[in-house]
Amino acid sequence: MEKFVQKTCKRQLQDDNDSVEEVESSIVEETDEPKNNVIDTNDTKLNFNYLFENFFTVISINVKKLNAVCQNCQKVICGSTSSSGNFLSHIKLKHPGLMDKLKSCRERYKKPKNVLTQSKLCHMTSQAYNPISTKLSKEKITDLVFNYILQEMRPLSTCEKPAFKNLIKGLTNNEEIYIPDHRVIGAKLNEDYKAYVTKLTEQISMKSYICTTADIWSCNNKSYFGMTVHFIDETTFKRSSYALACRRIQGSHNYINIAKTITDILNNFCINVTKISHTVTDNASNFGKAFRVYNQQYIASNVTTDTTNDTNDLNTSIDVDVTDMSSIIDDIQKYISNEHIDDEELILLPNHMTCSAHTLNLIATIDTTNITEQKYRTISRSTFGKINAFWNILSRSSTASDKVFKICNCKFPVLVVTRWNSFFDAIQKLVLHQTNVTEAINELKLTKLKSTEWSFLQEYCQVVEPLATSLDKLQGEDSCFLGFVAPTILSLMNKLMNTSHLVYCQPLCSAISKGLEKRFKAVLDLNLPESKPYILASVSHPKFRLNWVPPIFIQTCKSLFLSECNLVGSINSSQLSQSTNSEDSDDFFECIMPSSQLSDTYGSCSLSANVQALTFLDIKKKETKNLHILNQYPIVKQVFLKYNTTLPSSAPVERLFSAGSQILTPRRNRLKDNTFEQLLCLRSTKE
Repeated sequence: MEKFVQKTCKRQLQDDNDSVEEVESSIVEETDEPKNNVIDTNDTKLNFNYLFENFFTVISINVKKLNAVCQNCQKVICGSTSSSGNFLSHIKLKHPGLMDKLKSCRERYKKPKNVLTQSKLCHMTSQAYNPISTKLSKEKITDLVFNYILQEMRPLSTCEKPAFKNLIKGLTNNEEIYIPDHRVIGAKLNEDYKAYVTKLTEQISMKSYICTTADIWSCNNKSYFGMTVHFIDETTFKRSSYALACRRIQGSHNYINIAKTITDILNNFCINVTKISHTVTDNASNFGKAFRVYNQQYIASNVTTDTTNDTNDLNTSIDVDVTDMSSIIDDIQKYISNEHIDDEELILLPNHMTCSAHTLNLIATIDTTNITEQKYRTISRSTFGKINAFWNILSRSSTASDKVFKICNCKFPVLVVTRWNSFFDAIQKLVLHQTNVTEAINELKLTKLKSTEWSFLQEYCQVVEPLATSLDKLQGEDSCFLGFVAPTILSLMNKLMNTSHLVYCQPLCSAISKGLEKRFKAVLDLNLPESKPYILASVSHPKFRLNWVPPIFIQTCKSLFLSECNLVGSINSSQLSQSTNSEDSDDFFECIMPSSQLSDTYGSCSLSANVQALTFLDIKKKETKNLHILNQYPIVKQVFLKYNTTLPSSAPVERLFSAGSQILTPRRNRLKDNTFEQLLCLRSTKE
């Protein structure tokens, strides 16, 4: 073996004869002393110890066999405790630049006191190569175990399972290692949740606008009320999303319980309803009634301020009905007392907005089923009946599923009852694999689809594909804003109107169009008061501005945008005026700068707002690739943040429930409500 190594070194290093001679001499020097390298029963001296503290890391020692990994190339070298030839050859062949360092280390370690014994080398193996065995504090171990339980959504008692304990002890090679029990993990959970609430409360307090989403979820015969909060960073325009709560709601899901639960959650995070742009929910009637009833105080208290600002900005006369606030408060108190709500609890809800994605889902599932045209009803029932039979046998029979996979070489999507998108995706995949699906249907001895029915499916996909695309766009969370709603709906409407040459699905196209006209009036008729948030959100977004607005509404949208910019500019100027007065309260300089001149100075903000707004509307399309262009228009930026903080859908809270279903499994039906809420909120945190 030694001769082979020497020949290899000579063959690889013929251009460096001096270096070869040094390697050969070093090998001979360290292998010609067998009596010093013979392994004793317990303690063996190693004369080439300098290699394992500077160039190699010991992996294992088995009698005379020694395995080490190179610290430079991570290659495992097999050698012997009585010879350093293999290790020196590796350095010489693969890392010749380290030879000078190797020589100096060898000279320094020739002293007897630095000679390593086998017992010391074994100790190096456990300490250097296995970093898990390093000593860890109890706090560090607790954090690691807690993070594992939280991220993998495991029960708190996991840390007490024998298999888990054996895993930790086996990895650390320490039978006495500290492993926390479920009480320690529970205390850690409470501590981290309190810190989470404190941190989130501080972040919300520093934001000018936030948006919340809410929904109710049932699991294991229990109902939970979920809420999420969202806000935009004013510098990076990145949206941050957090879970506010997933609280147990008992009793009927009526509007009173909903209003009380929302108020309790908002109070828990010290959230003022005036800071919330909108709370987005689905189209359920109980949510709608809750916000209609308990939003009256907020609207009434802001009627005077809003109408005053509007009249000042637009210079128009508006007839305002003046209502005595005392009578409203008395009526509310009577209402509250009749509904058995504590007088000390003041329920106040923010503005409400229905989920646009849920509305589109209703159009696809409800409005399309009300088509009365007989030809369409006949062919659709026949086609969908045969398709459902195909899907049912795939979901119930493993044999049928294997046959279809062998023929089509793919799996077909499983339908989700609450998501119409899954139905469209499944049909689209059937049409894509029409030939193979026909063969699979014959193999399963099911009723075949006629050529007219396949043509119907192709037309169906052509008509509803824009609807499915719109749903996908509006269900986004990180890069989707309220300003996407109006352009998306108008684009969808135009695509449906331009769809032609339909033989079977013309009634379907008409039904979707009528559903859009019925459920999105505020988007299609921009003269309505409800259209204001949609208009301002889209116009203030650099991607859209006025490009999406129909010609008949251009002047209306432009005037509304200018008015909002003037309103924001006047608020900013009033704040500046207050700060200026607070800093310099004396009248010493009044003689050279009269109050009338001061008012003219601050009155120029309306001109600045108009200039910013008009300049923003005229920027080139190439300059609107990202949102950072808003930093050049501070007033427009504030309008953008005010209206685009709102999300167009309540999908985030539904994603929260999806994570909750993985925690609240049937085997964990005894999990406490507070513990479940804490686990879900910490697990769903998005940095």
